[in-house]
Amino acid sequence: MGIADFAAYDISRDYYENFERGPRFKGSFPDLESLKKEELDFFGNRLAFPFGIPAGLLLNSRWVSFYARMGFPLLVYKTVRTVEHPSHPYPNCLFVKTGMLDPFKLPDVLLAPSGYEPPSLREVTITNSFGMPSMKPDWWQEDMERAKNSLPEGYVLVGSGVGTYAGSREKLVGDFVDVSVMLREVGVAAVILNFSCPNVEGSEGLIYTDYELSAEIVSGVKKAVPDVPLFVKVGFLYGKALEGFVKAVAPYVEGIAGINSIQAKVVKEDGSPALGAGREKSGVCGWAIGECARLFTVELSRIRKEMKADFLIMSCGGVTDRESFAGLKECGADVVLSCTGAMFNPLLASEIRG
Repeated sequence: MGIADFAAYDISRDYYENFERGPRFKGSFPDLESLKKEELDFFGNRLAFPFGIPAGLLLNSRWVSFYARMGFPLLVYKTVRTVEHPSHPYPNCLFVKTGMLDPFKLPDVLLAPSGYEPPSLREVTITNSFGMPSMKPDWWQEDMERAKNSLPEGYVLVGSGVGTYAGSREKLVGDFVDVSVMLREVGVAAVILNFSCPNVEGSEGLIYTDYELSAEIVSGVKKAVPDVPLFVKVGFLYGKALEGFVKAVAPYVEGIAGINSIQAKVVKEDGSPALGAGREKSGVCGWAIGECARLFTVELSRIRKEMKADFLIMSCGGVTDRESFAGLKECGADVVLSCTGAMFNPLLASEIRG
């Protein structure tokens, strides 16, 4: 069996097949009571351990319940919209052959060779391209209720929402407000506004690079749902760029989540787009972006300390084993998340908490 055979998400099938049939798992579930506890007060909710899954992998309530049973206490439901939105076509995930990426010297091109698998689960790196698909609100609200009600004590459900661009800045801000109100109606423990996605066209995926727009959105959402802890999810920023963003949003948020995957041009051996025409660039995630995540977390922790702020840092990127989890904690993360690592190794939480 290859590494792909262990994944809960079957990369040989499209998004909708995984949505309907997944997750895939043939092993034994861990005994949750025997796993290590390191409790955290998550805005009035008891979190059994500061580890979880970010938006992306938890496609529906069945996926949420599965990863809760695998020992991941913080579960972020797949990013939702106020309108139904389709996924990009298959393929959606491919293995990428690369070393650890330097965030200040990112390569122009990365390779996704046909038939390639990484040498180990620790080094698993993929490119992914979904485009933030979403079901209709009445469907996902009901499904999120099921997901929330399935969780054991010490496990929490977080909602992730994105505004859908409809021709104007004003409409985008309003749609972020609307999706946040819908998430509050479900009763999630917190709302994450997704300001970063490398796989969508236009302004939706790069909001975090526009400080004025970011502040406008979070201030509008905070006015509409003042009683809900609010996070923003961002891509890689560093130095003055990160300082500018934090200063813009800090008055309105309880937390910052990052990083999302790194956008890159990914090709096959013949130089053609690995994911097909029209998707020359896509998100790269997993082990290879670990250094990017560590630098981001160190810098965000420094900025928080200098600002004497108290927002929570939710850190993600390159977490594929116990050492990479501990590394992000040491960098200043309050909560650590894993998507690619957890996707290919559903037992990751039990290994870290064992």
